Amino acid sequence: MTATLTAPAPSPVTPAPARKPLIYVLEDNQVMCSLICLHLQQCGYEVRGFEDAVEGGKALVEQPPDLLVLDIMLPYLDGLDLLRAMRTDERTRDMPVVILTSRTDTEAELEAKAAGAAGYLNKPLQRQVLLDTVRKALLSRPAAG
Repeated sequence: MTATLTAPAPSPVTPAPARKPLIYVLEDNQVMCSLICLHLQQCGYEVRGFEDAVEGGKALVEQPPDLLVLDIMLPYLDGLDLLRAMRTDERTRDMPVVILTSRTDTEAELEAKAAGAAGYLNKPLQRQVLLDTVRKALLSRPAAG
């Protein structure tokens, strides 16, 4: 009787799971911030919430997210001023930003678009509109390279 050695069949290669997009939510209202974070987490995003521009701005440069949801009216720094500053910093220049605000004037939306916002949402927030806007903004970001 002759023994035959055979190599085990190669196991199928399982691709590494895709990294979840990291989204920061910068909203000074704690309840609203938590609600937005919950909606985004339920859709599979990794999310961190911040309630002021100082804390959120520091995190933006230490660990830049894939997208920022940014309220206009924040303590310490106006959200549009933060967006303008982001556009001058190489680390955050191309980061998609979705503006969130209770302001209903057309001027605020025009200012946000001029500053480089990828999306604009009015409060009260509608969950599906939030998710659609975030998805669209993430798809529009430049490819990493």
